[in-house]
Amino acid sequence: MQRRTAPGARDALEPYAESLRALVPSREALLQEAKAQSARNANRRRKAAGTALLLALAGWAWLADPALGYRQVEVASSGRETLHLDDGSVVELDAGSVLRIEYRLRSRQFELLDGEGLFSVAHQAKPFIVRSQGVAVRDIGTVFDVRSDLDGVRVAVLEGEVEVDNGKARQRLTANQQLFANPQRLGPVHDSKPGERDAWRHDLFHFDGTPLESVLAQLRRHRDAPIRLQGATARQHRLSGEFPTGNVEQLLDSLPQLAPVTVSRDKSGAVQVDVQR
Repeated sequence: MQRRTAPGARDALEPYAESLRALVPSREALLQEAKAQSARNANRRRKAAGTALLLALAGWAWLADPALGYRQVEVASSGRETLHLDDGSVVELDAGSVLRIEYRLRSRQFELLDGEGLFSVAHQAKPFIVRSQGVAVRDIGTVFDVRSDLDGVRVAVLEGEVEVDNGKARQRLTANQQLFANPQRLGPVHDSKPGERDAWRHDLFHFDGTPLESVLAQLRRHRDAPIRLQGATARQHRLSGEFPTGNVEQLLDSLPQLAPVTVSRDKSGAVQVDVQR
């Protein structure tokens, strides 16, 4: 049998019902709060994912060591240039040399695009690496000289030790040792002669059985007008001796006395060297 509440009783309970309705949210309010909570959770997940992505990118950048920028130094044909780097290292560049200084997170890296440079390296935890023609020279606390020309890359160590790597082989060099390298092979290790490796710092060309085309490659860096070479047998002719770098024009004019060639000039200052058959 169903009980009925008397009208008087309902009126007496009405204030309590109103209080309960004030304490218990409506269906619409519950739905709005659920949507707001869901949005807050999604926002927190997005922030967490963004933070994780940033940390992952930062970790990748640290491990990959990308180049963040670079500065290129081009030395005029009329002289040399000395660079004092922020880490305390010093780089001396020969005339006509081109060096790219790279800014990286975990290493100090340079690319010698042409010419010759002497690198006096300040000790740091960050590796110091000089690249040229696919050959990398890694410093192990030292002073070393790198020359890049048609013969490839010559690395000579004055003090300390370096590691030379062409991607196929590695070779360590210590003081007074040198080698020639290219992407295909690392040449044998030889004793380096101070007069040979330091000649350019004393304004001298040093040739020791140097192929004619390599001789002309060095002369090109010391003049603005071009030097052209014609003749398939150019590498068969070699020069030896020391010549002042300030006498490039005289050396060019004297080439016919040193090798079977003819030398001609045009009005622009360009020089044509023809190898005689």
